[in-house]
Amino acid sequence: THCAPGTFRRRYVYMKRGATASAVSGTKRPKAAADPPSERAPVARDAGILSAAAVRALASDLDALPTHVEGCVRLLAEGHTVPFIARYRQPETGGMAPPLLRRIDAASRDAASLAARCDAVVAALRKTDRLTAQLEAALRAAPTLAALEDVYAPHKSKPCSLAERARALGCEPAAQAMWRATIDDSGLSQALRAAAAGSGARSSEGGTEAALREGTQKVLAEMTARSPAVREAARGALRRCALVKCTAVAGKLSGSGSGGAGAASSKKASTATAAAVASGGENFRDYADFERPLSAVSSHAWLAMHRGVELKLLRLSVAPRDEASVAAAVARACPPLRSYSARPGGGHRLCLALAEGAAAEAWSRLLKPSLAREVQRRALEAARSEAIECFAANLSPLLLAPPLRGTAVLGVDPGFAHGHKLAVVSAGTASVTAHATVKPPLPPRGSGSSGGGAGGSRGSGVHDGAAWGEAVRVIAELCDSHGVGAVAVGDGQNSREAQRLVAAAIAATRRGGGRLRYAVVRENGASIYSASDLAAAELGEVPLQHRAAVSIARRLADPLSEFVKIEPAALGVGMYQRDLPAKELGARLDAAVEDAVAAVGVEVNGASPSLLQRVAGLNRKTASALRAHIDTAGELSSRESLRQVPGIGPKTYVNIAGFLRITASDGAPLAEPLDATRVHPEAYAEARALFAAAGIGSGALGQLARRGGGFAEG
Repeated sequence: THCAPGTFRRRYVYMKRGATASAVSGTKRPKAAADPPSERAPVARDAGILSAAAVRALASDLDALPTHVEGCVRLLAEGHTVPFIARYRQPETGGMAPPLLRRIDAASRDAASLAARCDAVVAALRKTDRLTAQLEAALRAAPTLAALEDVYAPHKSKPCSLAERARALGCEPAAQAMWRATIDDSGLSQALRAAAAGSGARSSEGGTEAALREGTQKVLAEMTARSPAVREAARGALRRCALVKCTAVAGKLSGSGSGGAGAASSKKASTATAAAVASGGENFRDYADFERPLSAVSSHAWLAMHRGVELKLLRLSVAPRDEASVAAAVARACPPLRSYSARPGGGHRLCLALAEGAAAEAWSRLLKPSLAREVQRRALEAARSEAIECFAANLSPLLLAPPLRGTAVLGVDPGFAHGHKLAVVSAGTASVTAHATVKPPLPPRGSGSSGGGAGGSRGSGVHDGAAWGEAVRVIAELCDSHGVGAVAVGDGQNSREAQRLVAAAIAATRRGGGRLRYAVVRENGASIYSASDLAAAELGEVPLQHRAAVSIARRLADPLSEFVKIEPAALGVGMYQRDLPAKELGARLDAAVEDAVAAVGVEVNGASPSLLQRVAGLNRKTASALRAHIDTAGELSSRESLRQVPGIGPKTYVNIAGFLRITASDGAPLAEPLDATRVHPEAYAEARALFAAAGIGSGALGQLARRGGGFAEG
């Protein structure tokens, strides 16, 4: 809801663990016939790309039926958009909400990536003659990319590794026999003597039995470290007892500021973080001596420490709190060690010793560093994903704030030396009818009046001087002459002083305040919009310095229509934006905007191209074509006329028709009153039958259309 006069309430969703989306139930109805692929449709994917096991696992994770997951995958592969499926294909999906549908879409894409990677691995192994039918089956059965890489790992070649050097000395046969536990101490000694007699053993690298025994252990350690079962056991044990340590780089957080200067030149350092570095990294002092269990490290802490590492102010590491327990888990999962430990008798002491040494070396030299990096990388990825979801969760209520209809709005862009910029937008069309600049006296230093602070020495709100009176007079005259019903004040610098000025101006109007109120509006991205090509095209007659005030006024009048003009990442609704992958953040925020637009719907004849292109199923090109068609051929009289727009084919029409409404203009009746509702054209016949059964005649439907598609209560 809108704020009370003179107040501003922010409702944000902060990052928290364990958030889940819930599905809603749907109503069954006959399924419409499939249409040809859409121009806007996603790249067609094989509807069976998810295996039966993957479908069951995903259904269990989403608490849905496998048939509903399969239906969603099929609909996505046919080119339908997520908002369309969520609203108009509920029987096929069990009424799953858009977040769950997007998770299924992401799983389908991940499955396609997994299949592509598997094909590449199989092709690489086939070239080196290492591919067997059993290995290919194991690769094809891998459920994730990580599992695929674990299966592939034992068959990779590393020419410079210690194990490869040992293989060159002839240690491979003995190691393979030990791995299968088909050799005892005497057999091992014979294998080593045979290797010593070979050409590799007579090389300059040495071929004594002790050296060959050590080489066999190197090969066995590599085989152990590459075993999928061993890696999974070590990974699980490490995650259970992992300890995250973060320390300051020597001299960088000393407070002198000299250490941060070098990091400020880093290519990845933003302006804000470079300022922090120049001041000695004050923002990172909380992590200068940081040590916590992996499970206790919050997402924002991971992002903060990662930024400090990127700026070369911090060192970050992950190590087991109880290294002996992880080493024991590796030993228990090591096949030769498990086999030789279970055999009685004394004929396997040498083999057992080599297996124990190989297991210990596999953990300390090979698994520990790689798995520590993996755990750290996955934790950072999870933190980034949570931050991206935080952005999306905060963006939705901002877009879905109710509009202020039927009144002109005055926008105030607060400033200091250059004054407050003013702009009035009309009711309905939100066109600019006036703009001005006022320069009241600047607040004294230390008054606390910048931003949204609580105020300080100027708390009484009493101002003297001709400049103050002139500013009050200008604002009051704008409100009186243009019939302003609300004032939107930006929440940027000097906002509190601007609010005092507006309050005084409202009291000075001819109405003496009356029903005139003001609200504080977030102005993030207004300056970016004012300098954009879109603003130049829309507000060419408005000076550049006043365009931000226009945007602020329109944000109160119609938040959705105005906020969609600004890149979601510029709205400042999350944390650590510059540390998040731009592609993933942009895609998730675009999805949030798409869902918000779908929830509200768009009156097609009055919508701007910026709003139209956010409709699921349209893009910039088709939205511009639709707007151009309306401008040249006149307003659309029905949804059916959407088919006449160039670039809108059958599939696109099916995807967008339910989200574009045709409302009555100038009281003229619509040929099809249902065009003003969220009922999809494919269900018009069923809707008319339902209305007839309920006794709702054509007159009532006409009134429905004139109200914009909503039913009156009672």
